Amino acid sequence: MKLIVAEKPSVGREIAGIVGARERKDGYITGNGYIVSWAIGHLTELATPEMYDEKFKSWKLETLPVIPDKFKTTVAKNTSQQYKIVKELMNGGDVSEVICATDAGREGELIFRRLYEKAGCRKPVKRLWVSSMETAAVKRALSEMKDWSEYDNLYYAADCRQKADWLVGMNLTRMYSILHGRTLNTGRVQTPTLALIVKRQEDIENFKPEIYFSLIANLGSFFAYSKVNSRGEAEDIVERSKGKNAVVKSVEKQRKRENPPPLYDLTALQRDANRYFGVSAQQTLDNMQSMYERQLVTYPRTDSRYITSDMESPTKGLIENLLGAGVYDNITSERYNREKIAVKQIVNNKKVTDHHAILPTAKVTAEIYNSLPAVERKILTLIIYRLIVAVYTTHVYMATKAAFDIEGTEFTATGKEILDYGYRTVEERMKAVLRAGSDKSKRVESLVDVILPEMKEGDIFPVIDMNFEEKQTQPPRLYTEDTLLSAMETAGKAIDDAELREAMKDNGLGTPATRASIIEHIIKCGYMIREAKNLLPTQAGRIYISLVLDKVKEPEMTAEWEKQLSEIQKGKMSGDVFMDGITGFIKEVISETKNTPQDKNAAVIFTTAREILGVCPRCGKNVLEQSKSYSCESGKDGCGFVVWKKISGKSISANQVKKLLSKGRTDVLKGFKSKAGKLFDARLAIIEKEGLKQASFEFSNDIKDKKETT
Repeated sequence: MKLIVAEKPSVGREIAGIVGARERKDGYITGNGYIVSWAIGHLTELATPEMYDEKFKSWKLETLPVIPDKFKTTVAKNTSQQYKIVKELMNGGDVSEVICATDAGREGELIFRRLYEKAGCRKPVKRLWVSSMETAAVKRALSEMKDWSEYDNLYYAADCRQKADWLVGMNLTRMYSILHGRTLNTGRVQTPTLALIVKRQEDIENFKPEIYFSLIANLGSFFAYSKVNSRGEAEDIVERSKGKNAVVKSVEKQRKRENPPPLYDLTALQRDANRYFGVSAQQTLDNMQSMYERQLVTYPRTDSRYITSDMESPTKGLIENLLGAGVYDNITSERYNREKIAVKQIVNNKKVTDHHAILPTAKVTAEIYNSLPAVERKILTLIIYRLIVAVYTTHVYMATKAAFDIEGTEFTATGKEILDYGYRTVEERMKAVLRAGSDKSKRVESLVDVILPEMKEGDIFPVIDMNFEEKQTQPPRLYTEDTLLSAMETAGKAIDDAELREAMKDNGLGTPATRASIIEHIIKCGYMIREAKNLLPTQAGRIYISLVLDKVKEPEMTAEWEKQLSEIQKGKMSGDVFMDGITGFIKEVISETKNTPQDKNAAVIFTTAREILGVCPRCGKNVLEQSKSYSCESGKDGCGFVVWKKISGKSISANQVKKLLSKGRTDVLKGFKSKAGKLFDARLAIIEKEGLKQASFEFSNDIKDKKETT
């Protein structure tokens, strides 16, 4: 018998059906010479410090650092029953070979190897490596399995990643928590990521807008523009230009070609899903995983945006099938020129490592597509359109830039004449479909020509009219998950050292597979909240970042570690060298922190530094941010005014509480969930009930004509 171990029950059931195993048992399926079982994510985990020594039960500075000579593992309590089942199957006398069928990536490899080692199994192992759960793909992978030793480097990288995260998390979380009197979760990737959020918030708050004046000259069939810094100068130019001419100083024309975007990797897909629909990175990954397990898309946790040369012909066939299946809107299906398909554009063997880019599968039909849950359908829409966009022709246009002299002031005008719409026509159709299917999708202006008249140096255009507008420079925008994922992906590019920046150009904070969970963990720790699409640091998050050493929160070292993990995976670096660097870093940070004088009032720094959000409507004292609420500083024995940070499943930001306290009500907030599970929109407002002022839902008449106390 051959034992196949999948990562999840749903995948195990799919594989069982393909290999002909039909007899269902407790925790596995058997038949046709196979036993198919599964993990439920990680069945084992690294042991906690107190499992090494009783002294680590108490968090004390003198016991740090905690660096095991040899790491121990333990069985995860909530899935221990499934672990026992798989262990018995692995060591059963009727099993001659084990097949690792966990997800084909770093984490999947770690899940199986830890399980195999903990179970004490010594059976030979083959690796099932598959990027699509389609029957044909799985059968092909079963016929092409390799000995698991071929994937040793992948495991070494996964092993080092897990141990490094444990060392940083266990040691630095304990150290900062001891020093500052409250649990301060610290992570190898999460802390630098939070630092990005905090810095952006500080940049916005410290931003000082600069006033400028935009001059607009009407030259008949087009407009030219200039900019000055003072109102007086703007008024003078407008006055001097009345009835005068604009003289052409220069004209530049340039034919430009804009190649279509490549296919999606996970991060690019998460960014677009957030930008168009406000879907979180984790929601995108969860929905992708569900569709992958139902054979509708290929492996989601990929960092590649290309396919290999052997996939060129099948991919062209896939495109033809999808276009004929009624999946695309009628206009796209009718107007898409199949003769312009160039699959070679998305072929790059060097840029495909473990997995190719995300693709839809031949299982996608119009019936299946239209029956999908709303979020899955939206995400699949992005994927199916990106496929036909990526293989289409180049967008070509003529860009014109002209400079003019108007009474001694230089003005400019730009034009764009589209010569070949190319892939942009298909992209615009996709956006039209998304707009029709969701009022949350981002509206994008349609492609239009802005053609300047023919002109040459010395030509004259009368100034028909001239005016100006007062404007001011704008602060940086708050991060959304779209822009934060981009910042995490390109963290290495922000490094000052040119040599290190070049070495790390393909590395950032985390990996496509982990970035979503990192964002969710930061929110869970109370360091950050979502407000609509925006991500804002909490006061606790800001204080925490102010306390940790620069080397803990800056991206350079973390991004360098990600690069080294990639080198381990490629067999170009030893895991021991990497771990030596991690342990050295831990010892250095702890030593430096221990030898740095600490504020005697550090234990109460979070209380004393809490931001005052406004005046309590009950007693007139200050309302402060707490760990789970915004409440009056009078405390539990005081007036009792409180606004919980999460109400009906919706996170409430400090900014909205400020509005509540100053204006009596918040903005209309989306995303509350009723007890029946229905989403609704409402304001929070201060109302008086039984003689006490409190926060309550406020509904507009067209939503619900009553108020419910929170």
